[in-house]
Amino acid sequence: MSSQDLYLTSFSLLAAFFFFVAGQSQAQNLLNDAGFESGDESFCGIMGANDFGNNLIDWTSPTQGTPQLFFTNVNSDCWNAQPTSTYPGPIGIKGSQMPLDGESMAGIYAYTIPDFNQRHYIQSPLSSPLIPGQAYKIGFYASLADFIEFGSNGLGACLSEGAIAANSDGVLAATPQVVSEEVLGDYIRWTLISDTVIVDAAYDHITIGNFQTDAETVLEANPATTGAVSTYGAFYFIDGVFVEPVEFPNLVPQEAIETWQVQPEAAGLFITENRASERFMVSLIGMDGRLLLKRSGTGQLVIPWSAWTEGCAVVNIQNDTDQFSARVCQPH
Repeated sequence: MSSQDLYLTSFSLLAAFFFFVAGQSQAQNLLNDAGFESGDESFCGIMGANDFGNNLIDWTSPTQGTPQLFFTNVNSDCWNAQPTSTYPGPIGIKGSQMPLDGESMAGIYAYTIPDFNQRHYIQSPLSSPLIPGQAYKIGFYASLADFIEFGSNGLGACLSEGAIAANSDGVLAATPQVVSEEVLGDYIRWTLISDTVIVDAAYDHITIGNFQTDAETVLEANPATTGAVSTYGAFYFIDGVFVEPVEFPNLVPQEAIETWQVQPEAAGLFITENRASERFMVSLIGMDGRLLLKRSGTGQLVIPWSAWTEGCAVVNIQNDTDQFSARVCQPH
């Protein structure tokens, strides 16, 4: 473990960092259609290669894969009717789910047949380009289709400058900024996949899917699978996509303050005082705003990597005169 393995972005805070979640709640979503509601009419049946993009104003399929749309306002005998379809077959029903909001939701394959490396992706432009150096909360909700064979890891969101595309139904050659490392196996509730990212470019598109190869994708058997025709692989309902600027009141970017040295080591994150010994307080804050740990001391404090289980957290250090905060992501 070295400093090169640790993503650490430094800030000087003039306001308490504990309120950053409240700031996010008022943030503007930079997606025009977060819930796949922009189509002029509902689609009944199984979508072909161009149907997903043709049915929506803002969303498209960037590859030759065939993402699907599911609706609560179509006849119940439609294959894609939700929450309950009476379609008799021969293609099996993927599952039963109410949209997170509205009357529609998307559905994508994260994995199909071993070594086929088949994927579905969905893509949308943002309403305005992101600002490099600005923090954004990025995420979406996913629910495993009830009757599908597997749950998988690897679902993620990739920000890009311009659209990314491929003339195949294979794995897109891109690296998502937000990704689920855990297998998503909940077929009853919606699971949030999100992270806060400080962007390094003027990204203007978001693409959702599994960017890992079959060999890299972890699978777990779904106990609710029916084994019906075309219920193989790992298929997810997707809804509630968002890209929101994170508003930190009075946040001023700057170089690391001279009062402390923050250094990753094998045992954890070492915080060392550079000046004459003065008691200081260290708070560890989860990216959801929860206080994970609070310690005080002089000279040096060590925060073990085991102090937080999620990928990233915020370390806030302060004494009577100085304050310093850094977003820290654990090395994989």
